[in-house]
Amino acid sequence: MAAKIIINHARFHLFYVGVLILLSGCHAYVLDDAQMDLRDSFTAGNYDNASNLIKKFEADDVYRSKDAVLKNLEGGMIYHFAGKYDSSNTYLNQAEYLIEDAYTKSVSRGIGSFLTNDNALVYDGEPYEDIYLNAFKSLNFLHQQDLESALVEARRMSYKMERLDIRLKGLVDAFSKTDSSGQTWSSGEVNVQNSAFSHFLSSILFSKTGKPDDSRIEYEKFRSAIKEQETFGSLPKPDPEQLEHVQDQRSYNVLITAFSGQAPIKVQEDFRLWLDNGDDDSFYVKFSLPKLRMYHSEVRTIRIRTDSLTTPLYLVEEMDEVSAEIYQAKKPIIYTRSLLRATVKATGSTLISSSVKKKHKNWGFLLEILGMIGQEASEKADLRGWQTLPGKAWVNTLKLPEGTHDIEIEYLSANNRILYSETYEVNVSDRNDLLLVESIFSF
Repeated sequence: MAAKIIINHARFHLFYVGVLILLSGCHAYVLDDAQMDLRDSFTAGNYDNASNLIKKFEADDVYRSKDAVLKNLEGGMIYHFAGKYDSSNTYLNQAEYLIEDAYTKSVSRGIGSFLTNDNALVYDGEPYEDIYLNAFKSLNFLHQQDLESALVEARRMSYKMERLDIRLKGLVDAFSKTDSSGQTWSSGEVNVQNSAFSHFLSSILFSKTGKPDDSRIEYEKFRSAIKEQETFGSLPKPDPEQLEHVQDQRSYNVLITAFSGQAPIKVQEDFRLWLDNGDDDSFYVKFSLPKLRMYHSEVRTIRIRTDSLTTPLYLVEEMDEVSAEIYQAKKPIIYTRSLLRATVKATGSTLISSSVKKKHKNWGFLLEILGMIGQEASEKADLRGWQTLPGKAWVNTLKLPEGTHDIEIEYLSANNRILYSETYEVNVSDRNDLLLVESIFSF
């Protein structure tokens, strides 16, 4: 009777492994491939094709309900650079709501991925994705000449950055409370407390809405953020004095923003451990961990040409480097969860195969092999991430007289070779408080 129960358990284990192989592996790989197709289309500047891909992925159930944050982040960025600012904000508003909703539910679902992998969970966005979506909401409103709403989004971006440490500690507390294994949970140190880009935008917007004292305060925070970010990144940061004039609303009427490069991507690193005690007992475990891989852009400087002047754009935020710094602080949480989950699955598989071996050696070996296959198929790092997020943010302002002007933006390599350029026509009138000219080159 006992042997029959063990065999029945073994059959259930076989069925369970089969389900894992079919369900937990396939869709995650399909989504990863789809996201890379989307990234390629966006970086090539083919926004119509990129928006069509999102619709196709949704229709084909590539984006499932658990991937809604991802879909909305991508849609928000694609429509932003396609010049459809209302649509962009619709997507980004939904992404922001879903991220916050998922975070508040983290306690109840903290250990919910132990049987498969993190891809089975609702994607709640990386902390840096939650921060930078507000930057593009702010720019959407700026394009629409809604300076007050743009200011709200820039300030919200600053607020989120300042609360990063609190948010990560909240995740640690959530997992600690729901974990009965005795595992110690922790997060890394958050080395970024300020966004230079958000404070720069806020200083400009306070200035242009008639709040010079607030503009001065934000400019001082911008100075601090530039100094803070000097400790990491690959390119030199500007001297804040070069942008001090933004506090004087009369000194400029055009804001130039440009984005270069691409956000980091997540890649999978696999580690395998095999322990054999020589008595037909062995323990096999596979760990799959996500790692950020940086994109190295050729762009080293950007300059502006108009009919009357040539001036540089200033690098105010390496969003890719900031993202990597923030990810480092969250990595202990991700790795602890992945290691604990893999160990739980491996231990369960080993106990079942060892029990069967005592009565039916061949069945036991078969279950051991199938347990390994099950781990290989089901243990997959969560590689979901915002593929269309640019890498670096550059800014400057211009004071142009009334009339029509051509503004050429040139992206330059380390040896001052022009990698890409584009020209914008702007109409400056006495009604313009602030015109926004925005460019992107993803390579």
